[in-house]
Amino acid sequence: MRFELHPNLAQKIFIKDLPLSRLLLEDEMHYPWLLLVPRQPNISRIIDLSLENQFQLTRELQFAQEILWEEFRPTQLNVAAIGNKTPQLHIHVIARYCDDPAWPGTVWDHPLRTPYSLEQKMNICQKLKEKCDSKIINKEPFG
Repeated sequence: MRFELHPNLAQKIFIKDLPLSRLLLEDEMHYPWLLLVPRQPNISRIIDLSLENQFQLTRELQFAQEILWEEFRPTQLNVAAIGNKTPQLHIHVIARYCDDPAWPGTVWDHPLRTPYSLEQKMNICQKLKEKCDSKIINKEPFG
C-alpha cells in the first residue's frame, strides 16, 4: 500500500516533504498553522510508527516549532495530534497570539475563518520553504 493524504489533508497547502513527514500549511490567515503528516500508509496514531520513526517525528516537530517561532514570533505555540475528524496521523503546530480571534480558546471550531489571499499564500509558502532549506533535518539517532 502507498501513502496518500486523507481528503481533509489533501486540501491543505503543500510546503515540503521532510525525511518522514509531509509539511503542510493550513489556509487560515489568523494563525500561522503547520501540519506534519508522516508519509506512511495506514498510520492513525503516533504509536503506529516504529520507534525510530517516532524519534524522527519528534525531530520534525521540533523543526516545525522552530520555523513558526522564528518566522512569526507568536505568544504561544500549540501542538496537537487529535484525529477525531481526520483519522490519518497528523500533528498540528499552531502559532497563537494573545490578540488572535480565538484567544485564549482553541482554534478548532472557532467560527472566524479567513483564507490567505493568493499573494499572502505565495509569500508565506516561499518564506517557509526558505526556512526549511536553511535548516538541516536528518535521521541520525539522538546522542
